[in-house]
Amino acid sequence: MTTDAWEPALDGLPTGVALVGADGTIRWVNRAGAAVLGGTRRLLAGVRAPFTVEAGAEPGESLCTWLADAQSPRWLAYTEGADVHLGVEGTLVVFRDVTEQQQQHRRVAALARTAASTASNSSLEEVLGAMAAEIQLSPGIAGTQIMTFAPGGDRLQLMGSAGFSDVETFFDLLMASRDRGAELATLRSMGERRQCVLPGRRAQMLADPNWEPMHAYVSQLDWEDFVSTPLLSRGKALGALNVYLAPGPGATPVILDFLGAMAEQAALAVDYATLIHEERDAVRREERKRLARDLHDSVVQHVFSIGMQAKALGGIARRLTDPLAPRVDAVATEVTGLVDAVQRDLRGVVLALQPSVSAKLGLLPALHALAEGIERRHGVSVDLAVDPLLEEDVKEPAFTEDVYQIISEALHNAVKHAAPTLVRVSAWRENDRRRLRIDVVDDGLGVPTDAAERSGYGLVSMRDRASRWGGSVAVTAEKRGTRVRAELPVPYVGAEQRDKGTA
Repeated sequence: MTTDAWEPALDGLPTGVALVGADGTIRWVNRAGAAVLGGTRRLLAGVRAPFTVEAGAEPGESLCTWLADAQSPRWLAYTEGADVHLGVEGTLVVFRDVTEQQQQHRRVAALARTAASTASNSSLEEVLGAMAAEIQLSPGIAGTQIMTFAPGGDRLQLMGSAGFSDVETFFDLLMASRDRGAELATLRSMGERRQCVLPGRRAQMLADPNWEPMHAYVSQLDWEDFVSTPLLSRGKALGALNVYLAPGPGATPVILDFLGAMAEQAALAVDYATLIHEERDAVRREERKRLARDLHDSVVQHVFSIGMQAKALGGIARRLTDPLAPRVDAVATEVTGLVDAVQRDLRGVVLALQPSVSAKLGLLPALHALAEGIERRHGVSVDLAVDPLLEEDVKEPAFTEDVYQIISEALHNAVKHAAPTLVRVSAWRENDRRRLRIDVVDDGLGVPTDAAERSGYGLVSMRDRASRWGGSVAVTAEKRGTRVRAELPVPYVGAEQRDKGTA
């Protein structure tokens, strides 16, 4: 067969066809094949072929990769033909581009892995972190972030990130840019409940002086386009999946569908974690009510009976003669004193166990009642200074209850362990009212240096409550006494922020 006979025939095929020589190089390729390989026939001639050509190979398709350029590796499926005599020795190979199919397989596998993680892992942060890492493995994606709202509030928090470093500084930089007037696309996608695609977003951000605080951060990665996909559940936006696309094809329909599917998985994980959180809160409330009831009906009554017996013993002592009378009277007096102390502690515990004290009275009245009760029972002065607008601005009952319980726990710990004469309690907002700082400072005995970070139940309870909102609790020794400081982001003005439009 002459060249004039076979070249036109193979050149007209829609599938790639290459003639591979015995040395593994491309001798000839048709038009479709050159388009798949991303070059001209002249440039491809003599280039080592990606196909493995072996004599006697089993029939069927094989897979290989082809690096057309540094940015676009391609997957090829190929089938070897028999040795042919076309005037040039070599083996015909028929091939096609299956890159999209391979990427889709990877995305389906990522979906399966994240679905399994959602079902088996109880930590939402771990689930969303693993999901961000899976998304990051998909070709064309330079960076990934998954944001959700803090429990019960409207403050966004970064729960999963891949690609970027220094994730701790991200929100501070983002808020600084917003305060300068930068338009944030994340909140827009959540507010409109639809996927937002912003081509050329990196160049826009770097050219906008309002985004100056974020310039170094977004320059960490080589990316061009930005896609924000809301996490939707039962018609409500729970957060957003943000993806920074590398230079290349951009936001293709396949990628957008994949991100939509991953956002559904993330929303499922967030919804599941929220339901678990609410169920645990309900169980805790019921358990607190049961403990308060049992303490009041059982332990308090038994202690009261012991007190009555001690007083009776004191009466008997007055009828005895020396040397028994003073000894018995001393024991009766000591037992009576211990009973009074135990009763005061038990009343405080029962009061603290009562659910939603702040919800019944309001935060400020509940704190004043708490302070007055401690002053009355323990003879300790409590100086209370609380932001009068805190309760008015914060509409989240779970947050105000946690604030109340943190202050209550810190106050009871002070009077129980430090024997103070004065405890100062302050709760004020800082950083444009976005962060609440609570200080409970006593003038008591203080704590040993090695005890400042000990994990007593009270400290663990305070830290658990603060961490629910992304906050922290620290105990430090003062020159005289002890300071308990809690810092919590304030979950307010959320609905207004959502409508203002994020990155």
